[in-house]
Amino acid sequence: MFEKLYLIYNPLTGSRDWVSEREFKIGSLRLKKVFGVLYLDDLKYMLQFNPQLKNSIIKENNLMNEEQICLKHVCRLVTKDELTELLNNEARDLTQNDQSFYDTHPSRIELKEGYFLWNEENGCYEKVVVAAK
Repeated sequence: MFEKLYLIYNPLTGSRDWVSEREFKIGSLRLKKVFGVLYLDDLKYMLQFNPQLKNSIIKENNLMNEEQICLKHVCRLVTKDELTELLNNEARDLTQNDQSFYDTHPSRIELKEGYFLWNEENGCYEKVVVAAK
C-alpha cells in the first residue's frame, strides 16, 4: 500500500512542510509546526473561524470572498521536487543540530506525479509503475 504525502502551507506565516495521510488521522507534529494544531479536523475549524488565516488565504489565492476557501488552499499532494527539497532541508537542519537523521519518511508513497519506492542504496525515491486493479 502506498501512503499519500501532502504539502501543507500556511500563507499567514509562510511555513510549509509535508505530512502523511496517516499523520492526518493520528495527529502530526508537522501540522502543529505549520498551523499550531495537531489534527486535520482542527485545521478545518481554523479555515472557518480564524480571520487572519482566512484573509491570508484570500490574498494569496486571489479569491473573491471567504466562501471560496477550501482545504486545497493549504493542503495538496506534494510533488517529488517539493518533497525532495523539504527532506533535504530537514536533513540539513538535523545535521546542523548534531542530531542523526532518522528514516522518518515512508518507503512507499503516492505523490502528485504517481507512485514511488524508497531506494535505500541510492538514498532517493524512484518512480514505479503500479498495475491497475
